[in-house]
Amino acid sequence: MPLIQPLVTRSSSSLADARTRAIHLYRLWQKNVPQIMIDYHLCLPQSVVRSKIREHFEKNRYVSDPRTIDVLLFKGRIEFDETYNVWKQYSHVLRYFDVNEQDPQPTKFFDKFIEGRV
Repeated sequence: MPLIQPLVTRSSSSLADARTRAIHLYRLWQKNVPQIMIDYHLCLPQSVVRSKIREHFEKNRYVSDPRTIDVLLFKGRIEFDETYNVWKQYSHVLRYFDVNEQDPQPTKFFDKFIEGRV
């Protein structure tokens, strides 16, 4: 097991500092993908797990407020610790992959009409 530093709450001094911390957290997730897959017996390719992690980081890519980034980093680190220490159950981890697998349901009347649901 690699040495994981304890969770420390701290504020970023600048946007560059927050970006560096985000990259560090991203690399921490990516380095531990094989161990997470072993711990949770995931029957998915590593590339799928890695791309899902990247997708979650990309979702917040354009956040520019350092305080908001600090909150996101703290939440991301908590998620990592819970996942790495196997404090989550198998179903909790699979929830991250369910959203991608489901087709979006039509919400407008015309879309439903085309599919024959009305």
